[in-house]
Amino acid sequence: MNQEDARRLVERGYDAMAEQYLASKDQEDPHFLAALKSLSVGLPQGAPVLDLGCGAGLPATRFLARRGFAVTGVDVSARQLELARLHVPEAAAFHRADMADEQALDFAPASFAAVVALYSIIHVPREGQPALLSRVRRWLRPGGLFLATWAVRAWEGEEPDWEGWGATMWWSHHGADTNLRMLADAGFDVDWQQTVTSGGTSGAETWLWVMAALR
Repeated sequence: MNQEDARRLVERGYDAMAEQYLASKDQEDPHFLAALKSLSVGLPQGAPVLDLGCGAGLPATRFLARRGFAVTGVDVSARQLELARLHVPEAAAFHRADMADEQALDFAPASFAAVVALYSIIHVPREGQPALLSRVRRWLRPGGLFLATWAVRAWEGEEPDWEGWGATMWWSHHGADTNLRMLADAGFDVDWQQTVTSGGTSGAETWLWVMAALR
């Protein structure tokens, strides 16, 4: 599937099921919150942070904004951003854009002290992920931090009526080793990585959490 078709499918899907998706998430997930805390302690007060695929703003955008960081949220779904503006009015800015589209989304070099991408890069076509990581590198300040979740196995495809929510969703991802190699090729050093299995929308799900720093 090409990038434009993927974008439209993901956008329509989250527009249609934004509320159901949000309700399915554990806002107090201990590992999720621990990872955000780990990111926070490595940043100066008031630092600018980019949340790629911010969704409805919970919990990541709100967690970071309430700790005094200047958070910019990006999402392809208009409905998700409506919810994010409602839940996180203290955020610095929100942008509706496809994170993989350089024409739709770009920032000046060294704009951010950290970038967060949680459960979002999996919606970017695999062939476009190295280019996205190169842009993340450019957006970060020297020594900047990048917190992201990655799949542990390679797969690409769509699921009609995902979770019975009346919308089709689409994913594209590599396996864990390839994801780590992409990060290294983009100029990142891994500070820590952890494979975590926890309850997801379809039962137990396993994800690779990685905190990386710009070399």
